[in-house]
Amino acid sequence: MLFGAAILAATLYLALLFWLAARQDRLGQSGHALSRRRRDWIYGLSLAVYCTSWTFFGGVGSAASAGWHYLPIYLGPILVFTVGYGLVRRILAQAKAQHSTSIADFLSARYGKSALVAALVTVIATIGSLPYMALQLQSVGATLLALDPDLQSSVSADELVLLVAGSMALFAILFGSRRGDSAGDNAGLVLTIAVESVVKLLALLAVAAFALMLIFATESTTMAEASPFSATQIDARFAILTLIAACAALCLPRQFHMTFVEAQTDRASHTMQWLFPGYLLLTSLVIVPIVLAGLAILPASTPSDMIVMALPLASGNEALALFVFIGGFAASTGMIVVASVALSAMITNDLVSPLVFRRELRGRGDRSRLATRLLMVRRLVIAALLFFAYLFYLGFGAAANLAGLGTLAFAAMAQFAPGLVLGMVSRHGNRVGMVCGLVAGFVCWLTLLILPSATGQAPPLAIHPDMLVSGVLLSLGANVAAYWAGSAFGRETLVDAAQAAAFVAMTPPGTRPSFATSKRVGDIRLLLAQFVGQKRALETLGDAYRDDAPADQEVMALAERTIAGVVGTPSARMLMASWSQGDPVPLEKVVAMFDETNRRLTFSGDLLQLAIENIDQGVALVDADMNLVAWNSRYQEMFGLPDELASVGTPIAELIRFNLRLGGTDEDEIERQIARRLDHMRAGRTHRMEREQPDGRIMLIVGNPAPGGGYVTSYSDVTAERRAEQALEQKVAERTRQLMEANEKLEAATQSKTRFLAAASHDLIQPLNAARLFASALGEEVRGRDQLERLVRDLDGSISSADRLIRALLDISKLDGGGIEPKPEPVALEEIFCEIEREFAVQAEEKGLRFRCVLTSAWLHTDRALLASITRNLVSNAVRYTEEGAVLLGVRRTGEDISLCVYDTGPGIAEKDVERLFGEFQRGASSNREGLGLGLAIVRRIAALLDVEIVTRSVIGKGSRFSASLPVLRWQTRPKAKPKRRASAIADARVLVVDNDPAVLSATSAVLSKWGLQVTCAGSLAEARAVCPAAPDVAIMDFRLDDDERGDGVYDALTKEWRVRPPAILLTAEAGEETEAAAKRMGANRLLKPSSPAALRALISDCISRTQAGGQASAGSAVP
Repeated sequence: MLFGAAILAATLYLALLFWLAARQDRLGQSGHALSRRRRDWIYGLSLAVYCTSWTFFGGVGSAASAGWHYLPIYLGPILVFTVGYGLVRRILAQAKAQHSTSIADFLSARYGKSALVAALVTVIATIGSLPYMALQLQSVGATLLALDPDLQSSVSADELVLLVAGSMALFAILFGSRRGDSAGDNAGLVLTIAVESVVKLLALLAVAAFALMLIFATESTTMAEASPFSATQIDARFAILTLIAACAALCLPRQFHMTFVEAQTDRASHTMQWLFPGYLLLTSLVIVPIVLAGLAILPASTPSDMIVMALPLASGNEALALFVFIGGFAASTGMIVVASVALSAMITNDLVSPLVFRRELRGRGDRSRLATRLLMVRRLVIAALLFFAYLFYLGFGAAANLAGLGTLAFAAMAQFAPGLVLGMVSRHGNRVGMVCGLVAGFVCWLTLLILPSATGQAPPLAIHPDMLVSGVLLSLGANVAAYWAGSAFGRETLVDAAQAAAFVAMTPPGTRPSFATSKRVGDIRLLLAQFVGQKRALETLGDAYRDDAPADQEVMALAERTIAGVVGTPSARMLMASWSQGDPVPLEKVVAMFDETNRRLTFSGDLLQLAIENIDQGVALVDADMNLVAWNSRYQEMFGLPDELASVGTPIAELIRFNLRLGGTDEDEIERQIARRLDHMRAGRTHRMEREQPDGRIMLIVGNPAPGGGYVTSYSDVTAERRAEQALEQKVAERTRQLMEANEKLEAATQSKTRFLAAASHDLIQPLNAARLFASALGEEVRGRDQLERLVRDLDGSISSADRLIRALLDISKLDGGGIEPKPEPVALEEIFCEIEREFAVQAEEKGLRFRCVLTSAWLHTDRALLASITRNLVSNAVRYTEEGAVLLGVRRTGEDISLCVYDTGPGIAEKDVERLFGEFQRGASSNREGLGLGLAIVRRIAALLDVEIVTRSVIGKGSRFSASLPVLRWQTRPKAKPKRRASAIADARVLVVDNDPAVLSATSAVLSKWGLQVTCAGSLAEARAVCPAAPDVAIMDFRLDDDERGDGVYDALTKEWRVRPPAILLTAEAGEETEAAAKRMGANRLLKPSSPAALRALISDCISRTQAGGQASAGSAVP
């Protein structure tokens, strides 16, 4: 009779769950959203899916047999959701940002979006969940037999459990796989799990109240004798159980699914945080009176796992017994349904789909029936899971109680914890480490826990008498050790590093890379229909989007998340990338500019690499970890290094060892020399030495520390020079001849190197100009988006640094090659001071410095450009290295002469470092690493040309003064300049741009168009005549065009046809006299590439104002 009532009650209970789920889903589809408070309560209660039949029946059994050892199963999650809730909050935010549909998806995304990690996690989760699912089957079967003991005579326990497994499989298939896009959008499922949590708790509370009544009616002495609790039970097993329970609260597939996948927001409320721990605390408290009453009243032969059911049955309270059955049934069905949903999605998405449906996911197969086929696969997977759980029950059910099966499952799920926790707090881990850790931990779990439990034999290795304590410690220890070892020795890919940065230093929740596409909303609906059906596709996008509207980032993200619910995040990402690639809208200009800039900068890098490859020296660069990162072929040839050694990442110690072994050095001496040289390089000490190689060659070795760590060493074969010096002792004449030849060769090599570097530096200016203009246009495009604006500023700063380096190299090469001859003329020093003040005032103000320029009436007879270069470099250094205070530029009279002085309040320079800083690539001791270390070297060379001495005075901590003594030509006040015209608005002005480089035309057009100008581009005189028959407001001309055309000649030809000479700008990369003369002939301003957008805009504004005034100003020059 009671058995039939239980079957009827269970059937009605399941029907109620189906009705609740269907009703909630219908309300959600009709747009009736739950209030935030109700949603938070439902979500918090749904997390109690953690409380299965283990906590309902097995918790009491554990308390009855092991006392306080029942408590860790509740204590672990309570600690995670209270003390460790910061980690839970971070995982929740990242899971939503990554659209993770399971713990396998989440760990795969963290470790380089690795399909191998996802597959391995799925396999381990499936195997580890079988004991838990077997536990639920055993629990329901045992409670049915307890309700009707006579039933055992007609049906065995195994047969009854098989019937339960079949029923559970049918229920899970009907309830958990009703549609394909289930992940993260199951409001009905979440509600029913919350209801089941309430039912479980009420049933336990009812039994606890009944137990209290029995306790009060029992003698206190009997209760004291029956108590199983003792302080000695707080031992190592207690701690290990707490640890694996804490891990399970995060890593159980069903728990991860309910906590993170089904969460409707990426931020947890106060209710969501404390409701689940409170539920567990209340559950753990009510177990105590049930245990005390059961041990005091029930016979000693009563199974401890059946105390909850046996108490009402022994007292004849059949209604309470039926309620207990429903509570235990709710605990089991909730676990089976959620675990089936989570595991079937993981198996389908991470094991089956990549193998069976690979063509469809890549867009090469028919996707029209893919959703239906995936749904069928999920249902078959659910049935298979319950079947294998039944097989596991047959093998282990008789040998283990509920708590024993539960701890085996918890120990398996704990293997995910090292990768999950360490992956959220450290960037060290990568895909290789994660795979190694999982494999090592899983193998130890099988060997130390599963096999001993199945065979009844002792584990092969134990560090503690308790098999669980030993097995968990060894498996987790092996997991962590393999994780760190694999991450340390495994190669980290770019995707590994990017995902590690995204997870550890996460941007605001929900941000992620988005697709750029020209697809329409109608295209998105058609794609979604192939996976979730026409009706679901329409409901997903709703009526807010028109079919002909462009698919923006929000629509693409929504589509990817919906498809991820069917095929998983990695497969959905691969499918969306394949489907949407090609037409970047609305960010097409941004993407195009990034691509063009990247290609130009790559080309510039290739030219610089070509320059290094063509010098006669061998060059090697090591990073801060003393690993080889860059070298030229000459270096490899000099030392005969094999290709396997001359590779990125090779420790420099291996290269040193290789060279010393060739020389026959003994091993002890080799190791001493390696240690000495590594210490030398790590200390950053400069060295210059000569060493004879085993083959008789003599190498000149020069080493310098690299900025930001690392070390640069150059090797020159000076054998010929040294042999020549040795021969000088025998023949003076021969020695002289050989020395002259050697000097001639060195001079020729130096001149060749100088010409080559000058040519390469010049060629680099063209693409850098385009890159800088592209960056400026990009800045206009992304204005208002802080992260992208910061990237654009960094890009422009990198381009500016490259420009300064190239110009400094060009100046050095010209000065060393004798390509600069001073041209003295009367120069008003005040003009140079005003020019320097305009150039550095803003820069100083941005750093919070006071920049003061004291004007003078002194005139000098010198080369204006060279003197301005000296002053500019000295002021630039002062502004760069001064962190606070002021910079002063002025003159002091010293008899008939004057001293041009630059004062600063910077860190000062030690007296021993003054001479060194005037060398190439030498910088002072400062945290500012922006400089190139060439400024003072250029100053010294120019000062030598002008026959001027640079005097340095400095006090550490107070500042420095650089001065140059100059003879005065006369004292004369400059006539005041006429007031400048007020800059006019440049919008809608017509601009003609003539340049033979398409990239420069594209970049210039992009920038000017962003400023509101009407831009016309041409590559030659013929094109300019065709596209611009009427005179523009401003003409921007390159100097050196194709087919011997020159910018000034094209301008003259066009002005004859226009019959008017509009203001012009000569935009050129050549700073010589030829372009200066051309600018004067045109009556134009000369602007050097790569031009500053601000300088270009200022010149255009000035030209437009002159056009409006009807005149043309005199020629001049401007620098970027």
